[in-house]
Amino acid sequence: MARHQHAVFADGTRAHHHIEFRVRPGIDRAAIAQALVEVRTASADQHLGGGTHLVIAFGHRLWSSLAPDRVPEGLRDFPGYDNPEAGHQIPSTQADLWLWVHGAGPDTVYDLASAATAALDGVAEITLDQPCFVYHDSRDLTGFIDGSANPDPDDAPTEALIPQGAPGAGGTYAMTFRFEHDLDAFGLLAVEDQEKVMGRTKPDSVALPADRRPADSHITRAEVADDAGEELVVYRRSVPFADATVQGLHFVSFGQDLDRFDRQLRAIYGLAEDGVVDRLLEFTRAKTGSYWLCPSVDDLDAVAPLPAGED
Repeated sequence: MARHQHAVFADGTRAHHHIEFRVRPGIDRAAIAQALVEVRTASADQHLGGGTHLVIAFGHRLWSSLAPDRVPEGLRDFPGYDNPEAGHQIPSTQADLWLWVHGAGPDTVYDLASAATAALDGVAEITLDQPCFVYHDSRDLTGFIDGSANPDPDDAPTEALIPQGAPGAGGTYAMTFRFEHDLDAFGLLAVEDQEKVMGRTKPDSVALPADRRPADSHITRAEVADDAGEELVVYRRSVPFADATVQGLHFVSFGQDLDRFDRQLRAIYGLAEDGVVDRLLEFTRAKTGSYWLCPSVDDLDAVAPLPAGED
Protein backbone atom coordinates (compact mmCIF):
# COMPACT_ATOMS: atom_id res chain seq x y z
CA MET A 1 0.00 0.00 0.00
CA ALA A 2 1.42 3.37 -1.04
CA ARG A 3 2.17 5.68 1.90
CA HIS A 4 0.98 9.27 1.85
CA GLN A 5 3.03 12.24 3.00
CA HIS A 6 2.07 12.43 6.66
CA ALA A 7 2.60 16.21 6.72
CA VAL A 8 -0.50 16.78 4.57
CA PHE A 9 -2.69 15.70 7.48
CA ALA A 10 -0.48 16.63 10.48
CA ASP A 11 -2.72 18.96 12.46
CA GLY A 12 -2.28 21.35 15.36
CA THR A 13 0.62 23.35 13.91
CA ARG A 14 0.45 27.14 14.22
CA ALA A 15 3.37 28.42 12.11
CA HIS A 16 3.39 27.86 8.35
CA HIS A 17 5.60 28.78 5.41
CA HIS A 18 4.73 28.33 1.73
CA ILE A 19 7.48 28.52 -0.90
CA GLU A 20 7.11 28.01 -4.65
CA PHE A 21 9.98 27.48 -7.08
CA ARG A 22 10.60 27.47 -10.80
CA VAL A 23 13.40 25.23 -12.07
CA ARG A 24 16.25 27.18 -13.64
CA PRO A 25 16.82 26.67 -17.40
CA GLY A 26 19.22 23.92 -18.40
CA ILE A 27 19.13 21.99 -15.11
CA ASP A 28 19.17 18.22 -15.62
CA ARG A 29 17.03 15.72 -13.76
CA ALA A 30 19.93 14.30 -11.76
CA ALA A 31 20.72 17.70 -10.25
CA ILE A 32 17.09 18.30 -9.33
CA ALA A 33 16.80 14.83 -7.80
CA GLN A 34 19.93 15.37 -5.70
CA ALA A 35 18.63 18.71 -4.45
CA LEU A 36 15.36 17.02 -3.47
CA VAL A 37 17.31 14.37 -1.56
CA GLU A 38 18.91 17.20 0.43
CA VAL A 39 15.51 18.77 1.04
CA ARG A 40 14.09 15.48 2.30
CA THR A 41 17.13 14.86 4.48
CA ALA A 42 16.77 18.28 6.10
CA SER A 43 13.10 17.56 6.69
CA ALA A 44 13.80 14.20 8.33
CA ASP A 45 16.34 15.80 10.66
CA GLN A 46 14.00 18.66 11.60
CA HIS A 47 11.00 16.41 12.09
CA LEU A 48 12.88 14.34 14.66
CA GLY A 49 14.45 17.34 16.37
CA GLY A 50 11.71 19.95 16.23
CA GLY A 51 8.43 18.32 15.24
CA THR A 52 8.36 20.29 11.98
CA HIS A 53 6.55 18.96 8.92
CA LEU A 54 7.22 19.30 5.19
CA VAL A 55 4.97 18.65 2.20
CA ILE A 56 6.67 18.41 -1.20
CA ALA A 57 4.48 18.94 -4.27
CA PHE A 58 5.12 19.20 -8.00
CA GLY A 59 3.65 20.95 -10.98
CA HIS A 60 2.82 18.88 -14.04
CA ARG A 61 5.92 19.81 -16.02
CA LEU A 62 8.47 18.94 -13.36
CA TRP A 63 6.82 15.73 -12.16
CA SER A 64 6.43 14.52 -15.74
CA SER A 65 10.15 15.12 -16.26
CA LEU A 66 11.27 13.45 -13.03
CA ALA A 67 8.86 10.50 -13.04
CA PRO A 68 7.29 10.04 -16.49
CA ASP A 69 5.99 6.57 -15.59
CA ARG A 70 4.38 7.82 -12.36
CA VAL A 71 2.17 10.65 -13.65
CA PRO A 72 -1.44 10.15 -12.52
CA GLU A 73 -4.31 10.70 -14.90
CA GLY A 74 -5.60 14.25 -14.96
CA LEU A 75 -2.50 16.06 -13.68
CA ARG A 76 -2.24 19.40 -15.47
CA ASP A 77 -1.25 23.02 -15.03
CA PHE A 78 -3.63 25.49 -13.45
CA PRO A 79 -5.46 27.18 -16.36
CA GLY A 80 -6.62 30.39 -14.68
CA TYR A 81 -10.26 31.51 -14.56
CA ASP A 82 -11.68 34.76 -15.86
CA ASN A 83 -15.15 36.27 -15.73
CA PRO A 84 -14.67 39.66 -17.43
CA GLU A 85 -18.35 40.60 -17.15
CA ALA A 86 -18.21 40.26 -13.36
CA GLY A 87 -14.70 41.69 -13.15
CA HIS A 88 -13.25 38.67 -11.34
CA GLN A 89 -10.35 36.47 -12.28
CA ILE A 90 -7.84 34.09 -10.78
CA PRO A 91 -4.51 34.04 -12.60
CA SER A 92 -2.35 31.06 -13.43
CA THR A 93 1.07 31.47 -11.84
CA GLN A 94 1.91 27.79 -12.15
CA ALA A 95 5.34 26.99 -10.75
CA ASP A 96 7.30 23.72 -10.69
CA LEU A 97 7.72 22.95 -7.01
CA TRP A 98 5.83 23.84 -3.83
CA LEU A 99 7.14 23.32 -0.30
CA TRP A 100 4.81 23.70 2.66
CA VAL A 101 6.60 23.79 6.00
CA HIS A 102 4.57 23.86 9.20
CA GLY A 103 5.28 23.36 12.87
CA ALA A 104 4.72 24.53 16.41
CA GLY A 105 6.52 27.83 16.08
CA PRO A 106 8.17 30.15 13.55
CA ASP A 107 11.70 29.34 14.74
CA THR A 108 11.77 25.67 13.73
CA VAL A 109 9.67 26.37 10.64
CA TYR A 110 12.22 28.99 9.59
CA ASP A 111 15.09 26.54 10.16
CA LEU A 112 13.59 23.94 7.83
CA ALA A 113 12.40 26.46 5.22
CA SER A 114 15.87 27.99 5.16
CA ALA A 115 17.62 24.61 4.84
CA ALA A 116 15.26 23.46 2.07
CA THR A 117 15.66 26.71 0.15
CA ALA A 118 19.45 26.47 0.40
CA ALA A 119 19.35 22.92 -0.95
CA LEU A 120 17.40 24.10 -4.01
CA ASP A 121 19.33 27.30 -4.62
CA GLY A 122 21.44 25.93 -7.46
CA VAL A 123 18.55 24.37 -9.38
CA ALA A 124 15.50 26.57 -8.80
CA GLU A 125 14.47 30.16 -8.13
CA ILE A 126 11.80 31.26 -5.69
CA THR A 127 8.58 32.64 -7.19
CA LEU A 128 6.58 32.86 -3.94
CA ASP A 129 7.80 33.14 -0.35
CA GLN A 130 4.95 33.43 2.14
CA PRO A 131 5.13 32.93 5.92
CA CYS A 132 1.68 32.33 7.47
CA PHE A 133 0.12 31.67 10.85
CA VAL A 134 -2.96 30.19 12.48
CA TYR A 135 -5.22 33.00 13.68
CA HIS A 136 -6.94 32.22 16.98
CA ASP A 137 -9.13 29.11 16.54
CA SER A 138 -8.31 28.66 12.82
CA ARG A 139 -10.08 31.82 11.69
CA ASP A 140 -9.51 33.80 8.56
CA LEU A 141 -8.70 37.47 9.18
CA THR A 142 -12.33 38.26 8.32
CA GLY A 143 -13.09 36.65 11.69
CA PHE A 144 -14.77 33.53 10.28
CA ILE A 145 -13.50 30.02 10.98
CA ASP A 146 -11.89 28.55 7.87
CA GLY A 147 -12.32 24.89 6.92
CA SER A 148 -15.45 24.23 8.99
CA ALA A 149 -16.69 21.69 6.44
CA ASN A 150 -13.49 19.64 6.48
CA PRO A 151 -13.91 15.89 6.88
CA ASP A 152 -13.15 14.41 10.28
CA PRO A 153 -9.36 14.02 10.75
CA ASP A 154 -9.71 10.23 10.77
CA ASP A 155 -11.56 10.36 7.45
CA ALA A 156 -9.49 13.02 5.72
CA PRO A 157 -6.92 10.65 4.12
CA THR A 158 -9.69 8.47 2.70
CA GLU A 159 -11.46 11.51 1.28
CA ALA A 160 -8.42 13.36 -0.11
CA LEU A 161 -5.97 10.68 -1.29
CA ILE A 162 -5.86 9.14 -4.74
CA PRO A 163 -7.33 5.65 -4.16
CA GLN A 164 -5.16 2.56 -3.96
CA GLY A 165 -4.86 0.82 -7.32
CA ALA A 166 -5.11 4.05 -9.32
CA PRO A 167 -2.08 5.78 -10.88
CA GLY A 168 -0.54 8.01 -8.22
CA ALA A 169 -2.16 6.05 -5.37
CA GLY A 170 -1.30 7.42 -1.94
CA GLY A 171 -0.70 10.88 -3.35
CA THR A 172 -3.14 13.76 -3.46
CA TYR A 173 -3.88 16.67 -5.76
CA ALA A 174 -3.76 20.20 -4.40
CA MET A 175 -4.55 23.73 -5.42
CA THR A 176 -3.05 26.84 -3.83
CA PHE A 177 -3.92 30.53 -4.10
CA ARG A 178 -2.71 33.69 -2.42
CA PHE A 179 -5.76 35.84 -1.72
CA GLU A 180 -5.40 39.47 -0.63
CA HIS A 181 -8.34 40.78 1.40
CA ASP A 182 -10.01 44.17 1.60
CA LEU A 183 -10.68 43.93 5.33
CA ASP A 184 -11.72 47.57 5.58
CA ALA A 185 -14.55 47.05 3.10
CA PHE A 186 -15.62 43.79 4.72
CA GLY A 187 -15.52 45.40 8.15
CA LEU A 188 -18.03 48.05 7.05
CA LEU A 189 -20.70 45.35 6.75
CA ALA A 190 -22.89 44.56 9.71
CA VAL A 191 -22.18 41.12 11.17
CA GLU A 192 -25.50 39.85 9.83
CA ASP A 193 -24.47 40.89 6.31
CA GLN A 194 -21.01 39.35 6.75
CA GLU A 195 -22.72 36.10 7.66
CA LYS A 196 -24.80 36.26 4.49
CA VAL A 197 -21.60 36.68 2.47
CA MET A 198 -20.10 33.59 4.07
CA GLY A 199 -23.25 31.53 4.56
CA ARG A 200 -22.24 30.78 8.15
CA THR A 201 -22.58 32.40 11.56
CA LYS A 202 -19.51 34.32 12.66
CA PRO A 203 -19.09 33.30 16.31
CA ASP A 204 -19.50 29.53 15.95
CA SER A 205 -19.45 28.80 12.19
CA VAL A 206 -22.88 27.20 11.94
CA ALA A 207 -24.26 27.02 8.40
CA LEU A 208 -27.21 29.34 7.86
CA PRO A 209 -30.52 27.59 7.18
CA ALA A 210 -31.23 27.14 3.50
CA ASP A 211 -34.00 29.73 3.53
CA ARG A 212 -31.62 32.36 4.96
CA ARG A 213 -28.55 31.47 2.93
CA PRO A 214 -28.17 33.55 -0.23
CA ALA A 215 -27.43 31.83 -3.51
CA ASP A 216 -24.22 33.85 -3.79
CA SER A 217 -22.94 33.02 -0.29
CA HIS A 218 -19.50 31.49 -0.16
CA ILE A 219 -20.45 28.07 1.14
CA THR A 220 -23.30 27.81 -1.36
CA ARG A 221 -20.89 28.39 -4.22
CA ALA A 222 -17.95 26.37 -2.81
CA GLU A 223 -19.87 23.19 -1.98
CA VAL A 224 -20.27 21.35 -5.29
CA ALA A 225 -21.51 17.92 -6.32
CA ASP A 226 -20.76 15.42 -9.05
CA ASP A 227 -23.16 14.49 -11.84
CA ALA A 228 -24.88 12.00 -9.51
CA GLY A 229 -25.50 14.67 -6.89
CA GLU A 230 -22.85 13.44 -4.45
CA GLU A 231 -20.85 16.18 -2.71
CA LEU A 232 -17.25 16.41 -3.91
CA VAL A 233 -15.24 16.54 -0.71
CA VAL A 234 -12.03 18.56 -0.34
CA TYR A 235 -9.67 18.91 2.60
CA ARG A 236 -8.61 22.49 3.34
CA ARG A 237 -5.48 23.68 5.16
CA SER A 238 -5.62 27.42 4.47
CA VAL A 239 -3.79 29.89 6.73
CA PRO A 240 -3.72 33.71 6.96
CA PHE A 241 -0.80 36.03 6.35
CA ALA A 242 -0.44 39.68 7.28
CA ASP A 243 1.89 42.62 7.56
CA ALA A 244 1.20 46.29 8.21
CA THR A 245 -0.25 46.91 4.74
CA VAL A 246 -1.36 43.60 3.18
CA GLN A 247 -3.54 40.90 4.72
CA GLY A 248 -4.98 37.78 3.22
CA LEU A 249 -5.28 34.02 3.08
CA HIS A 250 -2.96 31.44 1.60
CA PHE A 251 -5.58 29.01 0.37
CA VAL A 252 -4.67 25.30 0.33
CA SER A 253 -7.02 22.48 -0.64
CA PHE A 254 -6.45 18.76 -1.28
CA GLY A 255 -8.60 16.27 -3.18
CA GLN A 256 -8.72 13.01 -5.12
CA ASP A 257 -8.77 14.73 -8.51
CA LEU A 258 -8.47 18.14 -10.14
CA ASP A 259 -11.93 18.05 -11.68
CA ARG A 260 -13.59 18.76 -8.32
CA PHE A 261 -11.44 21.90 -8.01
CA ASP A 262 -12.47 22.96 -11.49
CA ARG A 263 -16.16 22.61 -10.58
CA GLN A 264 -15.62 24.63 -7.41
CA LEU A 265 -13.85 27.46 -9.17
CA ARG A 266 -16.39 27.64 -11.97
CA ALA A 267 -19.17 27.89 -9.39
CA ILE A 268 -17.31 30.53 -7.36
CA TYR A 269 -16.33 32.70 -10.33
CA GLY A 270 -19.74 32.64 -12.02
CA LEU A 271 -18.66 30.31 -14.82
CA ALA A 272 -21.14 27.56 -13.96
CA GLU A 273 -24.48 27.18 -15.71
CA ASP A 274 -26.36 29.45 -13.26
CA GLY A 275 -23.85 32.29 -13.68
CA VAL A 276 -23.94 33.24 -9.98
CA VAL A 277 -20.73 34.78 -8.59
CA ASP A 278 -19.54 34.19 -5.04
CA ARG A 279 -20.11 37.48 -3.21
CA LEU A 280 -16.95 36.93 -1.15
CA LEU A 281 -14.98 37.94 -4.26
CA GLU A 282 -16.08 41.52 -3.62
CA PHE A 283 -13.72 41.49 -0.64
CA THR A 284 -10.77 39.35 -1.74
CA ARG A 285 -8.63 38.95 -4.88
CA ALA A 286 -6.51 36.00 -5.95
CA LYS A 287 -2.94 36.95 -6.84
CA THR A 288 -1.58 33.46 -7.56
CA GLY A 289 -3.00 30.11 -8.69
CA SER A 290 -1.47 26.65 -9.11
CA TYR A 291 -2.36 22.97 -9.28
CA TRP A 292 -0.05 20.39 -7.70
CA LEU A 293 0.59 16.72 -7.16
CA CYS A 294 1.71 15.73 -3.66
CA PRO A 295 3.09 12.30 -4.53
CA SER A 296 3.15 9.35 -2.18
CA VAL A 297 6.28 8.66 -0.14
CA ASP A 298 6.87 5.64 -2.38
CA ASP A 299 6.87 7.83 -5.49
CA LEU A 300 9.15 10.36 -3.79
CA ASP A 301 11.51 7.53 -2.89
CA ALA A 302 11.65 6.50 -6.54
CA VAL A 303 12.72 10.02 -7.56
CA ALA A 304 14.78 11.24 -4.60
CA PRO A 305 15.47 8.38 -2.18
CA LEU A 306 16.55 9.23 1.34
CA PRO A 307 19.86 7.84 2.55
CA ALA A 308 19.51 4.67 4.58
CA GLY A 309 18.24 5.32 8.07
CA GLU A 310 16.77 8.77 7.28
CA ASP A 311 13.11 7.89 6.65
